Amino acid sequence: MSQHATLSRLRRIALPLLLLTGTLLVTAGLFFHAQNQGLAHIRQNAEASLSRYIINLRHQLARHRDLPRLLATQQQLKALLADPYNPQKVDAANRYLAWVNRTMGATDSYLIDSNGITLAASNWDQPNPFIGNDYSFRPYFQQAVEGGQGRYFALGNTSRVRGYFFSAPVRQNGQIIGVAVVKVDLEDIEGSWNDALQDILVMDEDGVIFISTRHHWRFRLLPQGNALVPDQQLLARIQGSRRYENAEITPLPLHNREITARGNQLLTLNGTQAAGHYLLVSELVPEAGMRVAVLANLSPLKTRIARTLVMGLGGFWAIAALLLFLRARHRMQRRHERELQQAHEALERRVEQRTRQLTDSNQRLKQEVEQHRQTQDQLVQAAKMAVLGQLSAGINHELNQPLTAIRQFADNGRKLLERGRTESVAGNLREIGGLAERMAAILQPLREFARQRDAGGAQTRLAQLRQGVMVLMGGELEKRHARLHWPNTYDSLMVAGDLGRLEQVLVNLIGNALQAMADEPAPHIDIDVQASERQVTLRVRDDGPGLSEQALAHIFEPFFTTKSTGLGLGLSISHRIVQSLGGELTAANHPQGGAIFTLVLARAHKEPA
Repeated sequence: MSQHATLSRLRRIALPLLLLTGTLLVTAGLFFHAQNQGLAHIRQNAEASLSRYIINLRHQLARHRDLPRLLATQQQLKALLADPYNPQKVDAANRYLAWVNRTMGATDSYLIDSNGITLAASNWDQPNPFIGNDYSFRPYFQQAVEGGQGRYFALGNTSRVRGYFFSAPVRQNGQIIGVAVVKVDLEDIEGSWNDALQDILVMDEDGVIFISTRHHWRFRLLPQGNALVPDQQLLARIQGSRRYENAEITPLPLHNREITARGNQLLTLNGTQAAGHYLLVSELVPEAGMRVAVLANLSPLKTRIARTLVMGLGGFWAIAALLLFLRARHRMQRRHERELQQAHEALERRVEQRTRQLTDSNQRLKQEVEQHRQTQDQLVQAAKMAVLGQLSAGINHELNQPLTAIRQFADNGRKLLERGRTESVAGNLREIGGLAERMAAILQPLREFARQRDAGGAQTRLAQLRQGVMVLMGGELEKRHARLHWPNTYDSLMVAGDLGRLEQVLVNLIGNALQAMADEPAPHIDIDVQASERQVTLRVRDDGPGLSEQALAHIFEPFFTTKSTGLGLGLSISHRIVQSLGGELTAANHPQGGAIFTLVLARAHKEPA
């Protein structure tokens, strides 16, 4: 195998390997980045929730924390402790405690003597009152008897309701004669939590959960430190304290516990009711003797990682595809540049060979263009002369009448001279002069029509155009018994173009309309005029059979005709005349029948010089 083939094979293998390596590196980087960012986001939300819950918990406890000290100063309670068997004093103390309970919103309030026996309680009138119960084993009683303020969470041995207990010693003459206790129900705090992705845990100093947003986690134990299962001696001690009465204390089903490099504690729980991965965030509330924790579900982390991987890999492959495309395009450009250079060199040789030929051809083309222009002008003039030939009968008819009248006035004048009636002769001569002017007016449009000249910048008033066309076509219209309706409403308007060429266009359109209505006894042609600030539009409509689709497609092409006679140049020449004047000539069929030719001319606002 040659060295070149080996290099080519290595290049083919290197690119896929490079893309695969890049994909693996990007995937790993995106995974760890998304994991760290996701855990940080979840931890941030959990810490915010934890702070919010602790604030709420402290507020609830602070409302009742000093209430036992206040009760310990009341004379009704001290009087009962001094005389515990007096029914009146018992009743007064019971009613007072019930009133305090209702007023302060506590769950229960009661008074215990120095031996731990309850003498009065706010629930004295309930089915299971606290009166007579022995609470000497409770730590909150023991703390108060020793002179301190007690606080303790426990499950009530009578009410079976979880509660937080505050206690204070009742003193008389420096001696502790009893204990005032207030119980606060924390279930309202537990029920107000509604975040589906976060669970609240409130634990005692041993890790027993006594408040939780999941009911089945109550009285479960979360082992401290890195342990997955609790110490059996700890479980025995908790059961022996009767803190939670007969509730079974079992550990949470921990499957795995991990502390990440960033200090995040991750828990994996088993079981049908608690399976999943969680982030644990906790904080000690020392004044309440409890630890509050938030277990944040990590299920959104998978979605975040998957979304990051999809977006990141999509971007990586998009960039890779772009680079591959640019590389391929660069290679194609280089190949095209080489081919272009070769083609350029070949072209230079061919150009050098054909330069003289092109120069000669260009000279011949200029001559042919000039000949074509002259031929076109001659063709337009020839078409005009052909139209003049067709109009000669009408012109002769118009001239015969004044010639006959001149002959008659001349004969009469000779006879009047013989008779000496010179005044009458002068009248005849004036009539002859008027008839001569009339003949000149008839011949003037004919001369303008037949004249071949360059009329650049010329302007024509519509009144002149209408009069000239009527003179040129008058005989033919009368011969065909045709009626031409051309209102004089816009006679004062000026249009761009010389009178002769505009007459040629209108005469051609009117002549074609008459030919289209050859079979009608009384043809009718209607010319409508509309004007805007920049344009003047003339529409010539006949009552003939209209134009076929083929005729509409080729109507202005040279030598196209629908008649048995004629060369088919009239409309083609008219179309070119209108274009040379900067206008537009189009053909269509009218919805009510017949053909309609639309002539659009530029409007002139100044009198011609």
